[in-house]
Amino acid sequence: MTNVIPFVIRSERDPPRDAVAAARTTASVVADLVGLVAQIKEITGCVLPLPDEAQEIERTLQALLDAISAIEHAPEVLTRHGERTPF
Repeated sequence: MTNVIPFVIRSERDPPRDAVAAARTTASVVADLVGLVAQIKEITGCVLPLPDEAQEIERTLQALLDAISAIEHAPEVLTRHGERTPF
């Protein structure tokens, strides 16, 4: 399943954003993503004892691990792979 979010293209005429507010927002998003990864890891530990078939457990675990990988990539993108520290 793929979710697509349409973005509005910013024109060059748009006024510059407040750098401090943008940094705070980015830091907040990064902190939320780190917390989300911790929650998914906790949920992953709860999947193993479920009474489902081994193949379904494996698929579920793989989906959760894939989600963690995707979420861990988001802060890298937000900080331009560590080149920009917003906080």
